[in-house]
Amino acid sequence: MTTKSALTVYKNILHELSINNSLFSYRFSPIYLKIKDEYHRYRPITSKYCKHTDEVLFVARTYLTYLQSVRQCKTIHSTYSKGERTVQQAANIVGLELPKTTNQPYAPVNQSSD
Repeated sequence: MTTKSALTVYKNILHELSINNSLFSYRFSPIYLKIKDEYHRYRPITSKYCKHTDEVLFVARTYLTYLQSVRQCKTIHSTYSKGERTVQQAANIVGLELPKTTNQPYAPVNQSSD
């Protein structure tokens, strides 16, 4: 494990916290203090290999994935959960267009008797 990968995961977790908690500063939240404490406690040591440190990095990456998934779920939910939609609105969401319709009544088909 490298120090660079652990630092990258740490920064990405802090970035996700700032996105998910846009109403207030994440630096005053208890989760920020806990993550900062855990990072400093299990700071990776590059001079020797330690399985425990890799396990901590795995948990950190799992937590990062969880935060990213929560953000994406909120985005999808806010985009697509607007209640009942018309066929036109549903088609526009997925990038389709409905055929143009006219307000003229259907013309009768001339039936010729042969």
